[in-house]
Amino acid sequence: MKPAASAIAVLGITAVLSGLVLLPAVFATPEDPADLHEKGVTEAWKQDYQAAIEQFNKALNLDPDFAEAYNDRGKVYFDLGQPEAAIWDYNQALLFKPDLAEAHYRRGLARYHLGDRQGAIGDYNQALQLDPGYILAYGNRAVARADLGDRQGAIEDFSQALQIQPDLPELYYNRGFMRFQDGDRQGALQDLQRADRFFLKQGDMTGLQQVEELLDQLQLEK
Repeated sequence: MKPAASAIAVLGITAVLSGLVLLPAVFATPEDPADLHEKGVTEAWKQDYQAAIEQFNKALNLDPDFAEAYNDRGKVYFDLGQPEAAIWDYNQALLFKPDLAEAHYRRGLARYHLGDRQGAIGDYNQALQLDPGYILAYGNRAVARADLGDRQGAIEDFSQALQIQPDLPELYYNRGFMRFQDGDRQGALQDLQRADRFFLKQGDMTGLQQVEELLDQLQLEK
C-alpha cells in the first residue's frame, strides 16, 4: 500500500489526482481608503447621505487617521441635522490634521447652529489664520458678530469678504443692512443699490425683493 502522503499534491503545482484539479489561489484586491473616500464624496454630492456615510466609514476602518474622511463625514452629518455628530468628526479631523482650515470653518458652522456664537467665532478665526482668503469664514464670522451686537466687526468682515470677491450681492446686502442698523444711511443706500444691480444681473428675484423691501424701509425713515 502506498503511503497517504503520496495522494497529496504540493501547493502551487497543478496536478490531477483521482480527477481533482488544484487551481491557483485567488486573492482579493484590498480596497483603497482614498478611493472609498472619493466614492463617499460622490454619494454626498448626489445627496445619498447614508451611502456616503457607509463609504466614509469603510475608508476610516482602513485608515483611522484619515482627516479628510472625518471632515467630509462631518459635513454629511451636519446636512442631516446632526451638528453634535458633525463636531465630533471635525474634532477628529483636526486631531490628525490641525491645519485643515475647512474643518475649523465647518466646526464653526456647527457651533453656530447650536447657539455657540463665541465658539463659532473662535473657529472662524482659526480658519482665517490658516487661509486668509477664506471668504465664507469672513462672511459667517460677520453674521456671528452681528448676532452678538458687534456691528462694526460685522461690517469689517463683510468688507474683507468683498475685497476678495466684489461681485457677491449677498455681501453688499448684509453690509448694507448692518450699516442701516448702525445709522449709516448713505453707506447702506450705496450697498443696497450695488446688491440690487448684482441680483438683477443674476436674475435672482428673491434677492431683489429683499433689497427692495429694505430700500423702502430706508426711504420711510428719511
